[in-house]
Order: sequence, then C-alpha cells, then structure tokens
Amino acid sequence: MTKKHGGFRDFFSSIRLTMVLLAAIALGALLGTIIPQQQAAEAFSARLQPAVLAIFQAFQLFNVYRSAWFILLLVLLAVNLITCSLDRFPAAWRQFRGGAAPDGTQRLADLPPERIVATALPPAEEAARLEALLRKRCRRIQKMETPRGVILDGGKNAFSRFGVFVVHLGVLLLIAGGLAGAIFGIQGHVEIAEGETSNTLAFRGGKPPQSLPFSIRCDRFTVEHYENGVPKVFRSDLTFIRDGKTVLQGALLVNHPIAFGGLRFYQSSYGVLPGGRLALSYVRGNGKADERETAVGDRFALPGGEGEVEVIRVENDLMRMGPAVKLSVVSPGGEVQFWVFQNIDLIQKANPGILEQVPLMNPGLFAPYLFSMQKKGERFYTVLQATRDPGVPLVAGGVALLTVGLMITFFFSHRRFRIILEEENGQSRIGLAGSSNRDPVGLENEMNRLLAQIGKAEGRS
Repeated sequence: MTKKHGGFRDFFSSIRLTMVLLAAIALGALLGTIIPQQQAAEAFSARLQPAVLAIFQAFQLFNVYRSAWFILLLVLLAVNLITCSLDRFPAAWRQFRGGAAPDGTQRLADLPPERIVATALPPAEEAARLEALLRKRCRRIQKMETPRGVILDGGKNAFSRFGVFVVHLGVLLLIAGGLAGAIFGIQGHVEIAEGETSNTLAFRGGKPPQSLPFSIRCDRFTVEHYENGVPKVFRSDLTFIRDGKTVLQGALLVNHPIAFGGLRFYQSSYGVLPGGRLALSYVRGNGKADERETAVGDRFALPGGEGEVEVIRVENDLMRMGPAVKLSVVSPGGEVQFWVFQNIDLIQKANPGILEQVPLMNPGLFAPYLFSMQKKGERFYTVLQATRDPGVPLVAGGVALLTVGLMITFFFSHRRFRIILEEENGQSRIGLAGSSNRDPVGLENEMNRLLAQIGKAEGRS
C-alpha cells in the first residue's frame, strides 16, 4: 500500500508531468484561438466535410475552453501543483524558521583566506560587536559557544522561500476561475426589435431559453457608416425594467458594456427586420424622377416602352456597403443587370472610379436612366450578448498573487551568513561564510560589504 501511495505522489509531483500538462494546455489554447468558437463556428463548420466535422464535434473543438478534455487538463494541473507544493513546503518552512542550528564543526581553516580577517580586540568584546552587526542585517540570530570561540548564524529574506508557493496559489486561483466560468458561467444573447421589450435569454447549441427576472427595452438603435458604407458605430439605447419600473437607462456600444441584474451586456450585432418598404426611384436624363414601392419579383415598364424593369434580388447589407437591390432591364437592345446601392454616393466618394472598374455597381448602366433606392419604414433589431462569469474575482485574485509571487521569486533571495570567531594569542580571528537559494552574485557583493564592516574594528592588525 505504501508503495502505491508513493508512486501516486511521485507521479503527480513530477516536473515532467507539469511540462506535459502545460504543453497540452497551450496546444488547446492555440486550437481555441485558431478555430472559431461557439456561434462564430457556425459558418466555418458549414464548410467542413462531414467526416472532418464529426471529428471536430467529437473533440469539442468548437467549444474548446468548455470541453471535457480541456477541463480535465486544468484539473490535472491543479492536482500537480498542489502535490508539488505539499511535498516542498515542509523543507521551505524549516528554512524559514531558521534552518538547522550551527553544529560547531565548521572552523576558520575550512574558509578561504580572503574570507578571514584579524582584529586586536579580545574575543569577548568582538563577539558582542559582531552579534550587533549581524543583527542589523538579519532578523533572527543564532549563537553557539565552541571550545575555539563563537559561531553566529543569521539569515534575511527567508520569506522568499514562499515565492514559488504564492505563484502556485495564483495559478490555482486562475484555474479555479476558469473552471467556475466554464461550468457555472452563463453566455447567451437577447434579440430586441427597436421600440420593443424582451426578457428572454436565448442560448445556442439546443439549450432551452431562459426568462430573465427583468425586461430590456430597446428605445432606439442607430448605426453610423464610414464613407465607403461600412458600419462605423452602432449603438443601442436601452431601458432596464423590473416590476414595471424603470431601473436603469444607458447606451450600449461595442466595447462599452452595461452591467445589470448580475449579467454583463455587450453590443454583439444587429439586423433589419423584414417589412420595410423598398422605394425605387428612376429618372431619364434631366427629367422628373419617378418613384414606386417594389419588392423582389416586381416588374414595371419604363415610360415610352424603352424597357421593362424586374427586381431580382434585395440585400440589406451587400458586401458590408449597405442596402442594395439588383435590377434586370430588358429592352430591344438586350438585357442589362446591375446593382443599385442606397449609399452609392458614399461608396463613390471612398472609392473614386469604382463605377468604371465595376460596371455592375453603376446605377446608370441602362442609359439614359439613373436609378436610386432607399428603404422606408424599416426597423432595426439589436443583438445583445449577455454573460455571467463567477470566476472573474478568482481570476483577478490569481493575477495579483501571480504578480506578487513572481516579484518575490525574482527580486528576493534567502541569504544566510555565518560568522566564525576564534581566539589566537589573545586576539580575534574572524571568518565569514554565506549561502543563498539564488542570486550568487548578489550574495558575493553583500558578503564583501559585510566583511569590510567586520574588519573596521579598532586595533585591526
């Protein structure tokens, strides 16, 4: 039984296991970065072959950070860190408490000559001076009388022994925060038409919707475009209502979330509701423009029988350049097809010469007529992403502990100093030894300074 227990501890306290788990977690994070996740994966998965899609779904590669294998890796890493810490903590605690007391076996003869100085003071006076000198540098001093003289032992920065444990605790809090978010977190979306109210939180992946204990009303939705027609800013003016009373009002923009009811709401996307009226205008030369409401499949004749127009396609946001309608004009000279963009003036301003380069975008392709369009009576709907992550405080605490632990680990070292005082012909001979768990150069410099202070006694020979 003891052998099995030892094997278990040896396995989970192995540095090799730590490296393997970190490599596997890094690979998983890389896959989660490269492969579109959750709702972003819908378009990507549609392009995959059925066999490849089955593999992706079997390994939960569209939801890596909530997959069973990724959570298992995090749990194993947590067990590994806990086991390593438990194995190493007793030795670190002994070092912090002062380590082993000097045994009196070390002599001046064991030290190099450059670490030995001689003074004219008698050993009794020199011992008191040396103890006071070492106490200024070290918090805890141990003193031992020997037949040859006195040994003084002291250390500083013993707390640095715990830096690695603070780092481990920080990583454990990060893991706990990630697991809490993956297991207990909420991530859904709310769709609200402009001017309407909703209290339904919808989820992807077949999970049933959830009713919120409050309602959200979209009072207004606005979108601004760049000169080329690409959306620049879209914003939802929201009102949060609980028990029939307005509790909070605010504007929701991309990267400017609103927190309410334990959820954090982000502006995710938007769309246009069906039902808007398509208004198509056309003018011949410098004549008077005609306008008519139309829809896909509608046909009408141009004045004078010069051709028949058919609406063959309507797009709310074609190539992210705004609403557009595709027309087919059949005349005695043949058929012409082209697009009519609502934002054609902005598109031309941002892309000079585009109508010559892409005739299909020219609303005047059927000369001498010039077409234009706009949508009337359309309404937007906004899509809000709603999240609740109970692991955020744990992650914040983990980052803080990780930072503190790394600072302790890299900027401090546990240094121990041993002063050996022996009598020779009524005078004092003093030797200095030292050790450090890291930063040998810093230890060497500090020992040189301490040795210089030791040799400043009056009557030095």
